[in-house]
Amino acid sequence: MTRPIPHLRNPCAWACASGLPSHSLKLSPQHSFAAFFFLQNLPRGMLLTVIPLQAYDLMGNAQDTSTLLFAVAIGGILAALTLPAFIKRIGLYPSYLLSCAAMVVSALLMMSTELWIFAAGLFCHAFAIAAAEVTLSLYVMGRIARSQMTSFEPLRVFANVSALTVGPFLGVYLESQILHQLPFISCIVFMLASIFSFRRLGLDRTVVPASKSDSVNPLKYLPRYLKQARLRLAYGLVLARSCWWTMFIIYVPIYAQQSGLGELTGAALVSIGTAWTLSVPFWGWVARQYGVRRLMFLGFSLSSGLTTLVYLAIDVPTIASVLLVVCALGATMLDGVGNVLFFRAVRAAERSQMTAVFVTYRDTGQLLTPGLYAVLLSYFALPVVFATAAMWMFVAAGFCRYIPQRLR
Repeated sequence: MTRPIPHLRNPCAWACASGLPSHSLKLSPQHSFAAFFFLQNLPRGMLLTVIPLQAYDLMGNAQDTSTLLFAVAIGGILAALTLPAFIKRIGLYPSYLLSCAAMVVSALLMMSTELWIFAAGLFCHAFAIAAAEVTLSLYVMGRIARSQMTSFEPLRVFANVSALTVGPFLGVYLESQILHQLPFISCIVFMLASIFSFRRLGLDRTVVPASKSDSVNPLKYLPRYLKQARLRLAYGLVLARSCWWTMFIIYVPIYAQQSGLGELTGAALVSIGTAWTLSVPFWGWVARQYGVRRLMFLGFSLSSGLTTLVYLAIDVPTIASVLLVVCALGATMLDGVGNVLFFRAVRAAERSQMTAVFVTYRDTGQLLTPGLYAVLLSYFALPVVFATAAMWMFVAAGFCRYIPQRLR
């Protein structure tokens, strides 16, 4: 019979509950749990830049690439909203394994240069990311006390973005310089390693309290989410951040390729830009010292201003490239806050349903961003991408005034 693992506060208690000897732990339980997210996200990171570049090669132009990614994102959102039903029917741990299986299948399919097979792999990839986000968010909320969220979230985000820093350049290098299939094969290997790490941490024996709601119908819990102002605010702000990163990840490599910098340079820009996120623990400390509200306002404002400068310098690729790397710093400040606004606002009895809605911010960002640009790029040139990104970050900065001042 399984028993719940205590909150990750006492290393010895956690080790005993998970079946590991306490003397074998070199990291605190919070750090060990956070480190798991690096391995979990490395497969995704390796394909982060490979996917838009391969889609661009298959489709032939930025507008059609945007249309393909837009269609896939619709499927990803619908899949994410069905996840509470999967969790309720088969359990949390099997649902996590399902996300891993979907990632493996997606890597196998995306090795193909046939458009329809690649598109099917993209859908599986979107589902895998959504399913992992939902299940692992539930594990986080079940194992980390609410009062410790602002200290754990920077660690988790640091692990996530470290994988997303190393992965993009590594994936493109393996694909372009060694073997086309190699980043996809590596994705499968690291995904299997993450399952092993998950079990080694004892997370497969973790008992997360079930939701008290019997409803798994998205039409019932989606309106409930929208009725709660703090949840709407958390969603809107994290969506703006997600859309900016989606723009950066998809269109910076395309810009590099169009401007003659080359795909390896584009991948390097993505990796270097996301490398700012190694400072996430520092920004988490800033949020605890000076408040989430102030940090988010500064992050959105800085991102908006610097992205505007990218638009103005777009005809000079060298200057634009430097500005692109620097303007990622503002988005990194926002990563330091992570999903704290949601974690602090969601009610314990509604975690499963509300989390399923909340994590669609990523798929919504991947839907809205290419969807918007599929339309705009039919009338304007590529620089419009950076101009519109600057505008929505400016609007998000204005909404930061609604964040409670007491939030730390």
